[in-house]
Amino acid sequence: MIVYDLTEDGFCTKQLCNYLKVSPQAYYRWLRKGKPMYRNYNEQLADRVLELFNEKKKGYRYIRDQILRLDHQHFDDKTILRYMHIQGIQSPIRKKRFQNCTISDSNQKARIVCDNVLARNFEASRPLEKLVTDISYVHHQEGRMYLSVIKDLFDNSIISYWVSMFNDNSLVTACLDQIFDEHWNPTHACILHSDQGFQYTNRIYIQRLDEAGVTVSHSRKANCYDNACCENFFSHLKSECLELNIPKNEKDLLDAIDDFILFYNTDRPQRKLKGMTPLEFREAHLSRMLFL
Repeated sequence: MIVYDLTEDGFCTKQLCNYLKVSPQAYYRWLRKGKPMYRNYNEQLADRVLELFNEKKKGYRYIRDQILRLDHQHFDDKTILRYMHIQGIQSPIRKKRFQNCTISDSNQKARIVCDNVLARNFEASRPLEKLVTDISYVHHQEGRMYLSVIKDLFDNSIISYWVSMFNDNSLVTACLDQIFDEHWNPTHACILHSDQGFQYTNRIYIQRLDEAGVTVSHSRKANCYDNACCENFFSHLKSECLELNIPKNEKDLLDAIDDFILFYNTDRPQRKLKGMTPLEFREAHLSRMLFL
């Protein structure tokens, strides 16, 4: 046990226990029982935990899933968390926030609000069946910009995104154009869900999706839970990337967003996806479909 080894080197037992979040009573009970080594310190595991943490400042769930995905070794969540505590490392704290981007429209007749077709049923059986979209502020040291994303609920991947200086209709349509282009099949059943922001309730947006044969779904007014999937992604982007190292300028911000979305899609395992990344999950699905 690390407390015992360091105590032998002259360190204060109480201070060590407090630092490692170990109860002094439990430590002395362990001594009286003859120092049973049922929790031997695994130096290889500790080194691997530290290595993965230094690559990406993530929490114990991410590190545990990466060890399972890359090294094919299974460890309990609490084991990984214990090794992080021993080494004095922890993930950045995520700040909970909700920002409503909806603005009031003086001419309510110009707004087209559709039914909540998605109705918090976030499970999808195939790619491009259920999509969600939203806009959020993204800051750099010289100002801020707006990020619009479209997320596929089948594998949680970000399949389209656009960054702009302005929160306007063009920001939204730029995302739509990346998916619903000349290669899109209008007979493909698809739902695109959003909040009731002015970009998503104007006639241009509705008409664009009608032409693509896409079912438009809107959240209930002032209910953030209906579009929680997009809020969840923005929270990860900001807490794991943009708030750790605030980009210096617009170019650095764009580069940071590009890098994070690439990492999110290709190298960030998710437990909802059985420990696979969104890209791995999608490729596994497509491979199964080829043999059906």
